[in-house]
Amino acid sequence: MPSFPENGRLENTAVDRDDAEAIRATLQGDRQAFARLVEKYQRPLYAVLRRLVRQHEDADDLLQESFLRAYQHLEEFDLRRPLYPWLYRIAVNLALSSMRRRKWQHPAESLDIFPGGESDPEESAASSEFHLALERAIAKLPAEQRTILLLRTREDMSYQELSETLGIEVGTVMSRLARAREKLRAWMRPHLEEARK
Repeated sequence: MPSFPENGRLENTAVDRDDAEAIRATLQGDRQAFARLVEKYQRPLYAVLRRLVRQHEDADDLLQESFLRAYQHLEEFDLRRPLYPWLYRIAVNLALSSMRRRKWQHPAESLDIFPGGESDPEESAASSEFHLALERAIAKLPAEQRTILLLRTREDMSYQELSETLGIEVGTVMSRLARAREKLRAWMRPHLEEARK
């Protein structure tokens, strides 16, 4: 069984013969085979979802929906490819859809919105007011920009991984991330200046 990082981050995984056999068995009606896949991948996928949506209940619901969606589309899966990245994309896309429907708030963690020369808000503005303002600013971002920002900064996904996961061009990833950081910098600069006083 492969060893996944605690945060469930997408890795360059190889095709797993056990996965391919389990998928074939599932398509032939063996429900226990799919249960084995769920057991194998639920922990890393839950970790990803929890980091995105923050609430256990929401992450758990999205996890179940992810496996249901995977089961419903399993015959479309290319057995020459690794399973986990496919499951990962399903889970992230469901989280993205959920975030479009609801307003999520996220605590400040490694957002890299004040790079190169500006004070680190974690150091210069440790007040709860600053963090609350940052959470509100993140929640105001369009869902596409918010998701890319969080996947890039919290999941440490590369531009290529973001492109493949979200089904958009690398240039689109870069521009959305740049716009998200630019908006957060503009919204948060008054709070940062206030914290410096």
